[in-house]
Amino acid sequence: MAPLAYRFVRFLFKVLANAFYAIEVEGLEYIPPDGCPTILCPNHANSLTDPICLLAAIPKDKRDMVRLTAKDTFWYKTDVFSVLIRSLGTVPIKRTKDYNFAKVDNSESFEKLIESLEQGDCICMFPEGISRYHSKVAPFKPGVALIASETLTRNKDTADFSINLLTASLVYIRREKFRSNVLVKFNPPIVLTPQHQALLKTITPDGKRRTSEQAINELTSVMEETIRSNTLDSPDWQILRIAHTARKLYAGDLGTRISLAEYVRLTKKFIDALTNADEESSEEGQCNGNNEANIEHKEIIVERVDSNVLHVDDPAPKEKITHQGVDINILSRDLAAYQDLLDSYGIKDYRFSRTTPLSKPELIGRILIRVIWASVLATISSIGIILWSPIFICVKYKEYQIRKLPKEDNYDEITQYKLLIAAMLIVPIYVTAVFLTLPFVLITSWLIPLLMWLTIRWTEDLFQAVRSSISLTKLLLLPKEEYDHIKSIRENIREKVQNLAVNEIGLPENPEVLINKSRPRGMGYFSIRKRRKKDYNEVLRLWDVSGYD
Repeated sequence: MAPLAYRFVRFLFKVLANAFYAIEVEGLEYIPPDGCPTILCPNHANSLTDPICLLAAIPKDKRDMVRLTAKDTFWYKTDVFSVLIRSLGTVPIKRTKDYNFAKVDNSESFEKLIESLEQGDCICMFPEGISRYHSKVAPFKPGVALIASETLTRNKDTADFSINLLTASLVYIRREKFRSNVLVKFNPPIVLTPQHQALLKTITPDGKRRTSEQAINELTSVMEETIRSNTLDSPDWQILRIAHTARKLYAGDLGTRISLAEYVRLTKKFIDALTNADEESSEEGQCNGNNEANIEHKEIIVERVDSNVLHVDDPAPKEKITHQGVDINILSRDLAAYQDLLDSYGIKDYRFSRTTPLSKPELIGRILIRVIWASVLATISSIGIILWSPIFICVKYKEYQIRKLPKEDNYDEITQYKLLIAAMLIVPIYVTAVFLTLPFVLITSWLIPLLMWLTIRWTEDLFQAVRSSISLTKLLLLPKEEYDHIKSIRENIREKVQNLAVNEIGLPENPEVLINKSRPRGMGYFSIRKRRKKDYNEVLRLWDVSGYD
């Protein structure tokens, strides 16, 4: 059973994660139960926020305790998060970048992790080895495979011993934005046993125990490819941006009626199509004979758990997308230009998707309804906003400071500082508010946290109402000739996107069939479906931003 301190910190992380994000979880059935040695291997895109979201997503009845790993620099800090991380029984890992790229010794930490696996625990390791703000998942390091190899070798005489490599794909739609969406997707585990001889260490002529380098690299490659294929992994931010535009042109009417998981899968298909085309263009004129050399037979045969049936999975090369009839380079250019046009007007694509445009009286009526609704929301949430204001002010100031630093190495830390500030200030705010209302303490002691929680929801609706009012006003002021011109451009590009989606990517002609009526876990009162949100890209701001860089 997990220690009491661990349970408290895990509960705190769950509250913080679900207050800051709207989290959707998929693949809970793939999580091995307590007692099964498991290595949880997620991508690392959002610094300390990643383990917070993971602990919030994993039910206690699945894994009572997950032993985390973290860079050892947290053991030299005294801030709140460092203390909390250490209280979780986290194992410190030394990184060469923290020691001027000198050789580091992690043997003691690895020994603790191996012992935990032998006891049937679940440990969490980030194979990228570093968190960064980037559109692409970083190349995986072999640490996870090496620990699995050492553990298997030690237990090779135990017939029923096995290790589950549970990869998890973390997808942040807007990782640093309050109340943005997060997908935590657990993938089918890779089950390793001592029968995987290539992974067992052998004695070399010099007396040292070594594992086949090819076996380690191939296992690491399988994990990396699994995670990449289930995230919005993109070579650069621009391809991710136009992939979102293509998805909206193909299935924008679906909005948030599809699950976040389906939203990610759909966008990923367009990322791959646009990426493959770019790679094919750059490789034109090169010898095609190298293709066969890149297709290597995998020596390691791993088993995946899928619907409780074990089957052999021999990773095969992806089918090459030909894009016949669609010039992807031209389409990419058109998608970027069309999105730039929408951004310049501050109007979203779905405003131009209607067969018959809204008349001016209809637009005025909708604007008035939203203005009235925004006024009501502003009124009922005013006290809660006052209570939240110290946190809002502090986090905005901290974000302003971080955004003056280099992007890739610092932007991924914005969320963790927002959560840290909230965790530090929430209790003093509560105590102060209760003290100021001392005569009514029996009521305010529970009413204040309820009001602050509801204010989050009301504020989201308030921003949406104001954002929609601004967009409709811009649409009202847009000359008919301009509207018709943009709509004609949209229809031209939409036909090309539809051709790409149906004939090349293999998507259904009618995107409505993608709607899955059974929603994944994570759909409570703060569910995205219960808010008037047209797209998962929308967050708590008064305008829409399509870019990432």
